[in-house]
Amino acid sequence: MAIIKTERNRVHAHARGEDDVLVRVSWFAYDEAGERGLRRLRYEPITECQATVDWAIAMTDRMAHLRHVVPFNADDMRAPSRFQPICDAVACMTDQKHGAMRQVVVTSAGFVLGACNDPESRADLFRAALRERSERFKG
Repeated sequence: MAIIKTERNRVHAHARGEDDVLVRVSWFAYDEAGERGLRRLRYEPITECQATVDWAIAMTDRMAHLRHVVPFNADDMRAPSRFQPICDAVACMTDQKHGAMRQVVVTSAGFVLGACNDPESRADLFRAALRERSERFKG
């Protein structure tokens, strides 16, 4: 991992593996209530890794906390423990926060449906969305 020092902060740029497919920037910050939490940007294709590091370097001095730039491969994404912190956080959300998060997920899924060039992947996502809706509205 490279630790890139800026004028008043730093960026931790994790080493890129040859099988990595995505990259994401994350950092800790405080919300309006003063609670510290992990913030993340969306995943970017690994081809954007250097641009992502460059963006993090450019932005990190404007913000109070360091940035982490972390590449991921397919195995990282499928690791069951990887999503446990997210599941724990969702379980503790208020209805309002849960609704806002759900809207982001629905918007993202719509973007994927529109931007994906693979008809099989689009169909899989659409079928999964229909299954989820039918389960929610069964009774």
